[in-house]
Amino acid sequence: MPFPRLFAPGRIGSLEIRNRVVLPSMTTRLADPEGRVTPDLISYYRERARGGCGLVVVEMASPQVRGRHRRNELGISSDRHLAGLQALTAAITAHGARAGIQLGHGGARALPAELGGNPLAAVPGPVSVFEGGAHTNFPEVCDEEALETLIVDHVRAAQRAEEAGFDLVELHGAHGYLLTQLSHQDENSVLPDAAARYRYLAELARRVVQAVGIPVTYRVNGQDYYREGHGLADTLELLSHVAATGVSAISVSGGHYLSDDPEIMIPPMPYPDGTFLAEAGAVRQAVPVPVIAAGRLNTPEVAERALALGQADFVAIGRGQIADPHWVRKTQQGQRVRECLACNHCVREMRSGGRLACAVNPDVLTADRPSAPSRPQDRVVYGGGPAGLTYAVESARAGHRVCVVARHREWLAASAPTFNGYAPDRDRMVRYYTGLWQECLERGVDIVPEGEEDPARVERADVVVDARGATYVPWAAAPTRIAEHLLPLLPGPAARAMSRRLHRAFLHRLRLPRPDGELGTVGQEQVRVGDAAEPGELAAAVHSAYVQAWKGTHHAA
Repeated sequence: MPFPRLFAPGRIGSLEIRNRVVLPSMTTRLADPEGRVTPDLISYYRERARGGCGLVVVEMASPQVRGRHRRNELGISSDRHLAGLQALTAAITAHGARAGIQLGHGGARALPAELGGNPLAAVPGPVSVFEGGAHTNFPEVCDEEALETLIVDHVRAAQRAEEAGFDLVELHGAHGYLLTQLSHQDENSVLPDAAARYRYLAELARRVVQAVGIPVTYRVNGQDYYREGHGLADTLELLSHVAATGVSAISVSGGHYLSDDPEIMIPPMPYPDGTFLAEAGAVRQAVPVPVIAAGRLNTPEVAERALALGQADFVAIGRGQIADPHWVRKTQQGQRVRECLACNHCVREMRSGGRLACAVNPDVLTADRPSAPSRPQDRVVYGGGPAGLTYAVESARAGHRVCVVARHREWLAASAPTFNGYAPDRDRMVRYYTGLWQECLERGVDIVPEGEEDPARVERADVVVDARGATYVPWAAAPTRIAEHLLPLLPGPAARAMSRRLHRAFLHRLRLPRPDGELGTVGQEQVRVGDAAEPGELAAAVHSAYVQAWKGTHHAA
């Protein structure tokens, strides 16, 4: 069997897990404004369980109302959340996955508008927060009573999780949330020294472990990547206390809101595969419990190697399972997986206040589609970029007969100097595009070079689709591309910001949609998708193609 370690059963404490793949906690904003479970939230997690994931760790839920970090954040601070959480765990475990939930308190980075007052933290502020826009928090500083209440509320939330049917609870001590703040000298004016800070966090973990009959895990940063933050030695010292409390595993991530580059928390394209594996391996050598590694492990080769080298016992594959909810099943069966680009469109949408979205997966909630349309159509698509190929794939899935007329057998954006504001990961982009092309062929789509299409087939088509991309403002494209090539070479954040602004200008203001009626004949339905309809980034183009392909067709639930 390929990837034997990745698909071997494993254990975390008393919990048996069918493979070594974990869906890590990632905020979806699919809960309702009160933090209750919604049908969309159930659909999202059920699909990853159905896709073969071993352990599904549900997104961060605060044990206290005043720890809510974002709008539409999942709740667990009250019994009113129980019924929805029970429905959620039932949906996950019905498909053979184990269900966990992350308890995370925003602390100084909680959103005052969600709390009805100032957040609780270990420093008075000011603390910068970004939540759909920039905010400055001035938290209420914990006293001894508040610290005890925090432990009690974590215990109650863990007990509520167990009552709801979760198989595991994760304590979130990474990325700059409250447990991280309590472990750090620069964000803690309450506990006087490292020994006191670590003893407090160990006591919190110990009391949660003692209060429930399910495994408890603890998430930490291997490193914070800023001068006053924790380095690996600090993390190992903290874990010498926490790992002795009875926790069943340690989850190792990296990065902090104060990092020199905060985006390292969810490493985008410029970072290497396995960004935090060295730290995870050091933790695994130091603790007596299994280690879950995270950070750009979305290819099975990288994940298998991490297990083989003893850097981890489990691998957290997050964005990979957003891009393809059946990543596990397809990998295990040797099928093509839709490639995650690490473009962080998902992160940007969520942090800007939107629901979780994906640049390459236009519907993150479900993989189900109708088996056939009410009337199959003949569709001809001009343009073989991601929008055109997505339209073709989705049309073929719906039962339509499709021909793509392609000028190129490559995705030109893969050779651009930047992508989504980052230095592009060209290999990954090429794999994604090649996969789309291959899926078209597998689904019976005819792909012909431009100029070799059958005129009779075009004339009798029911739908003619323009997916040829945008046109350009005269004279603007060449100087913009030259500047885009030069700016990334300049050092410093100002140059990077300038490059991103120019990139956005090139994507939107300097490109134009295609004129109506350039293709097809009178009487044919004519559709424009992607940049041909509205110039923008990949996510908008792919979503446009998806919507148009399924327009008028009922979606399966």
